[in-house]
Amino acid sequence: MEKESKTILATEKDLYLEQDVHRFDEVEHVLSEPHPVRVDGIKGTAAVGSLGGYSTRIRILLENEHPDLGKEFQTKYFKFIKPGVCLWGHDEKTFTIEKFIDA
Repeated sequence: MEKESKTILATEKDLYLEQDVHRFDEVEHVLSEPHPVRVDGIKGTAAVGSLGGYSTRIRILLENEHPDLGKEFQTKYFKFIKPGVCLWGHDEKTFTIEKFIDA
């Protein structure tokens, strides 16, 4: 029998990378690995940070297609309205996101 993975309702802080890359960095370094997550029931990875750009954004890569986000999603227009619920875009859509804590 497969062990059930434990999750928490993710917040923006939970998804920040240990090591981020910003366009203004003077020293070159590598992004740390994104966090394992489940978005609206679909497994994938997520990260919050500059991710090589100039401003903070969220990036999500999913194993299967999400009806609104697709398999690869990134936006600067996001806000966690409560743990596990992220508001995104200009149309005020939301998705639920859990972070695996034992992966």
